[in-house]
Amino acid sequence: MARSLVFVSGYYGFDNLGDEAILEELCHELKQIVKPEEIMVLSASPEITASRYGVRSMQRKSLIELWTALAEARVFVSGGGGLFQNTRTLGSIFYYGLQILMAKAHNAKVMIYAQGIGPLRGNLAENLCRQVFAQADERTVRDDASMNYLKNWNLAASRTADPVWNLPPSALPAAVQKQLNDVGAAERNSKCVGLSLRPSPELSEAHLNRLAEGLELLLRKEDKLLLLPLQKEQDLPVLENFIKIWQSRGRSATILDSSSLELPSQWLSVFCQLRVLVGMRLHAIIMALKAGVPVAGIAYDPKVTHLLAEFEQCCLILTKESEGKDWPQALKSVANGLESYSSLARTKSSAAKDLSCQNFEVLARILNMTS
Repeated sequence: MARSLVFVSGYYGFDNLGDEAILEELCHELKQIVKPEEIMVLSASPEITASRYGVRSMQRKSLIELWTALAEARVFVSGGGGLFQNTRTLGSIFYYGLQILMAKAHNAKVMIYAQGIGPLRGNLAENLCRQVFAQADERTVRDDASMNYLKNWNLAASRTADPVWNLPPSALPAAVQKQLNDVGAAERNSKCVGLSLRPSPELSEAHLNRLAEGLELLLRKEDKLLLLPLQKEQDLPVLENFIKIWQSRGRSATILDSSSLELPSQWLSVFCQLRVLVGMRLHAIIMALKAGVPVAGIAYDPKVTHLLAEFEQCCLILTKESEGKDWPQALKSVANGLESYSSLARTKSSAAKDLSCQNFEVLARILNMTS
């Protein structure tokens, strides 16, 4: 049987903007090397994934169905994103690790694509990941912490960057552009400050109050606040809680109606039109920095902390103990240094894009092995 399919596995089909943005860029890269009908994405919503990205897709739930389908596998791409971590349980490591072992059992080549490893808590999690990663034929990772894991495991890898740094923006639907115009957004002289929040056990009402206090110092009189639900189901309740606090201070805000945004690359066009972003989700921060927009990031996870440090942007540490007491002053300092933060974002995002391009080079190499 001819082996023609390139399988792609990740946290796809769950309407998570960051992962979908990775998939959009990965599909774009693969289509430069193989035919669209030769790309098979494992997804929780295969019909939507196939329609949105112009590829083939199958349900990710059944490992038995995957085992049968892998008979046609030429290459198995695992990633990108943070698939190998045990923040809650070992389930993610077992799930994605077993897929790789199944692909190798079918003699397919395996590529670890632009992954961020960890956090790995305990020796068992680390040993499982080391054994799985040792099966891969090629490996690229998106940050230094992940690269350090591989060095400690004596496994060769390329330190690249998140694929989204290489994703170009695409045109916005008219309804979204109208809403942005109404809140004073524009690529130059924007009067729009974006806010991205996500659920976290650390994020309390006290934090939201401090955030509101800080935003009053950050926003100019003419500025408007735009709330960005990147993963609608999860993010809206948190943003709505914030709106109650914001309105109690006599302020108003707009929630972006993202229902007509079909592609992650359209979200990039939204971020291009902000003056500044106060962001919590990793890919909200990446998209803003990619657009040269200054960021104040809420560091709920080490990957966010590392990114903000690398780009020398404002970091609002999220801990239960501090309750965000230093956030207002930090946001005031952002207001006073926007041009500097913007310049750093533009310079460093250019370097990140160069690193991100290397994912494609490694992808092309592994596909050439099987041609």
